[in-house]
Amino acid sequence: MKTITEESLDFKTFERNLFKIMCQIACGLIREYLLIRDNVICTLRDKQRYRYIDKNRESTIKSLFGEIRFKRRYYFDKELNKYVFLLDETLGIDSGYGLVSENLAEQMVNEATDKSFRKAAGTINNFTGQHISAQGLWNVVQKFAEQIKQQESRLSELYDCGITGQLGNVSTPVLFVEHDEIWISRQREQRRAPGTVVKGAKMIGKKVGKKPICAGTAYIGWSEPKGGRHKVESKLTYASFEKSSAFLEKFEMLLNHCFDMDGVQQRITNGDGEGWIRTAAEKNDSILQLNPFHRSKSIVKAVGDKEDRSLLFEAIKEKDVDKTLETICNLILKAPDEKTQKKLVELYNYFYNNMDSFLTWQERDIKLPTPPKGITYREMGVQESNNSLYAQRMKHRKGSWSDNGGDNMARILSYRNSIGFDTILGTLPEPEPIVDICADPLSATQSPKHDGKGYGANWLYAPMPFENTFKTNGRKAIRGMLRQHPLSLRTSV
Repeated sequence: MKTITEESLDFKTFERNLFKIMCQIACGLIREYLLIRDNVICTLRDKQRYRYIDKNRESTIKSLFGEIRFKRRYYFDKELNKYVFLLDETLGIDSGYGLVSENLAEQMVNEATDKSFRKAAGTINNFTGQHISAQGLWNVVQKFAEQIKQQESRLSELYDCGITGQLGNVSTPVLFVEHDEIWISRQREQRRAPGTVVKGAKMIGKKVGKKPICAGTAYIGWSEPKGGRHKVESKLTYASFEKSSAFLEKFEMLLNHCFDMDGVQQRITNGDGEGWIRTAAEKNDSILQLNPFHRSKSIVKAVGDKEDRSLLFEAIKEKDVDKTLETICNLILKAPDEKTQKKLVELYNYFYNNMDSFLTWQERDIKLPTPPKGITYREMGVQESNNSLYAQRMKHRKGSWSDNGGDNMARILSYRNSIGFDTILGTLPEPEPIVDICADPLSATQSPKHDGKGYGANWLYAPMPFENTFKTNGRKAIRGMLRQHPLSLRTSV
């Protein structure tokens, strides 16, 4: 005779079975809703523009509850001269991720940023009514990244037209910026050394087969401590496999959309001494400082003796750059072997090449403008913790990346951990057309015979340029110059 526990289902199995049933019910409800909306659209459509073709065009959409098969009507758009599904356009069913709902696509992306594509696909299959392979999830992630990339292109167009502030436009007197590089392994096809084969290829240098990701972080300061911890406020992070020049150009564009750069009185750039970081700081008239983390790391790496290290750290604490370099010279003279001497020489050159930025802004006693209410200014070094956001997913799991795939993942990780997907994928305005204020050149018959009254005198009474158009910062500047220097026909003799 069976006992009660043997005949009854355990709660885990019951829960899974109920979940499957509820997903099937939800798919049926969505299918009925789509049918009702399709009927309403058919009734209310502009019948002069949209000609009805067929009502039995079947499609499938992957949702959080499972695959939903439905039928909708097919039309011909006489104005655009193409065939369309009005239901798909109205509800945004074909959102750019294939026939995958936006909610499911975002869930896939969030899972893929925390774990491998195979494990992320397993999580999606277990906790939704959907079944998807690792390759299918990878395809969705790439399409999601392409949507973000298109938004970046639109933001660049707006920036070129003088329209900024589309991602927040935060006002701040001081902007803190940090840059660094993260070395990521490339896929095998892209890391072969010339003249060698993949198997048994000789490694030349520790960074063979890797490519750096340029990363940047910007913020306005730290909030007041709550529970003993400070929080970075209005943080923007961005990383890319692009060249440093292209990365800096895009990063600067994002800064102008996230912050009110006209109100920024002082910028401070924190870096590890790389040339592209120095170039960016000089271009933006920013205070450049050597990252204290890299400064201390280089000392620990080059100096093995703890007492010798303490001498260098004491010199830095005294804010004496010359003493620091002199101490390194003394250590070089008493180095026990050539290897130790070489490390100390490299340390000396590293510090000497960054003498002007060796000390932080606090160590140089630089006075910054008064911070906004609730914001404090502290020692910089946020970039190192932000690097872990990229390294944990792209570096520490023995993964390798193509240029396009790595760039897409870096882009997704950046927006997910700073301004959010909803902000970057939000609706953007159309750039205003540039009005050409230059008149067509006059022909020989139209040109005036003499100065003064007569042909061509009415141009003095023309309205100001850009009178009835959208006024960007550049257009406002042109109008301001014309107000300060009115045009006149008088000439000096």
